[in-house]
Amino acid sequence: MMHLAPRPFSAIVVLSNHMDEKGQINEETQERVRTGAAALKDGLAPVLVTCGWAYRDDVDISIAEAMARYATESLSVDSAKLITERSPRDTVGEAVFTKKNLARPLNWQSVLVATSAFHCPRALEIFSFVYGPTIQVEVLPAKSEMSAALEASEAKSLAAFRSTFDGVKPGDDDAIFERLRESHPFYNGVVYPRV
Repeated sequence: MMHLAPRPFSAIVVLSNHMDEKGQINEETQERVRTGAAALKDGLAPVLVTCGWAYRDDVDISIAEAMARYATESLSVDSAKLITERSPRDTVGEAVFTKKNLARPLNWQSVLVATSAFHCPRALEIFSFVYGPTIQVEVLPAKSEMSAALEASEAKSLAAFRSTFDGVKPGDDDAIFERLRESHPFYNGVVYPRV
């Protein structure tokens, strides 16, 4: 049973998974968007943020845009309540860029992160670290299947996150962004172009 804060959150942030060559989000991502949209309709926050970059060469849109399209077309979410954040390339980036581009400028006090149930522990640790002690973070689990392979992958990713940001103070925006640019392979030029 989830025990969410009694007051509304500043925003609901929906984390991405994958989309296909037609720009259609997969079932995992659809379930995350459905979960976030239901929380929005229940009045838990005034806005829904979809996250993710244009990672496919064969599609013109970002996964954040594909998620927003699904929310409006399939779930009747009011487009005025949607924000797309196109910079993130993974969970760490989803935390870093939503804080940098949205939470700080818009003075968010709290955030509800909607993601797959298996992903919730890692997402909570990452967002809590990036957002720091001044912004409340809670997670909202979307239905998902757990497997030994997924469990191992989550543990490996969490260990990599802890290692990458070792010695950085939670909530230290400048230090976190610099470490992302220097040490994270999705952002430092090793796997994808450097930010």
